[in-house]
Amino acid sequence: MAVFLTGCGLVGYWIAKGLTSEGEDVILYDIKRTQFGQADSEKITFIQGDLLDYPRLVEVFRNYGTKIEGIIHTAAISAGGSQFLDNPHRSVTINIVGTLNILEVARIFDVKKIVYTSTGGVYGGAEGPLSENKTPLSPTDLYGVSKVSGEFLGLQYANHWDIDFRCARLYFVYGPPSMPSNLPLIFRVLFGPLEGLDHLRLESGGDQELDFTYVKDTAKGVLLLYKAKTVRNKIFNIAGGQSYNLKEVLNTVKKYSCATSIEIGPGKISPPRGFPFDIALAKEELGFKPEYTLERGVSEYAEWIKKVQSR
Repeated sequence: MAVFLTGCGLVGYWIAKGLTSEGEDVILYDIKRTQFGQADSEKITFIQGDLLDYPRLVEVFRNYGTKIEGIIHTAAISAGGSQFLDNPHRSVTINIVGTLNILEVARIFDVKKIVYTSTGGVYGGAEGPLSENKTPLSPTDLYGVSKVSGEFLGLQYANHWDIDFRCARLYFVYGPPSMPSNLPLIFRVLFGPLEGLDHLRLESGGDQELDFTYVKDTAKGVLLLYKAKTVRNKIFNIAGGQSYNLKEVLNTVKKYSCATSIEIGPGKISPPRGFPFDIALAKEELGFKPEYTLERGVSEYAEWIKKVQSR
């Protein structure tokens, strides 16, 4: 049996590695070629395809459907950078209709378990610890709207067709295999010094607190959600559970770099989102416990970047 995984981005990469390290077969579906090396090829079947290409998805499930025991759906257009707003129609369509296509092939081919990765952006600028059962949904941008739409679609497919739909809400994930120079501005400024980037500046945001999560913790949480035999709740916050202001993050990064001219102006980013995720449900039901402090995550990220640069 195999797991059908959409997307080999930052989180999908580590999910695939986690699955294959435990002997699982992965059918990896992405619009671009995988980052995996030759050593992973025996456990990973890579299929190039677009989420919006519904006939292609049907063809894949016709060929592999009896082998697929579940789906982890991470592929999406993210809010970071300019890509989402440069073509909002396509971005929203990929995130909503792409998710609908995954749900529909699951229904047709009787794949009962789906884990969907959503975002803390669904909470918008809500105050207080961000809780799955207590914080109202109030996305403040198109990306958040597109992701919460996927949540609602999945929950209704679960209601009508007895699909075991589970959702992981992720938040400010950082780490390899993404180089800071390829990331949106806020991540490029904060983590760029690890790559040797200098003379970067954010005009404001130094006092903004955000719940940064090292990618290995994120992937571990998603895998725990997928592997759980049963869950009482369907939606889980997967994050570090602790907020750091941007100045703290940058000061930690500077310990592992030689950069001298990285600056972040005072104030906050709007909407604030200045509170940590409440991860009590994930701890109680899934046994999720973040292993990476900010210091440990930055240190490991720095070592990975050094290895890449030395090749």
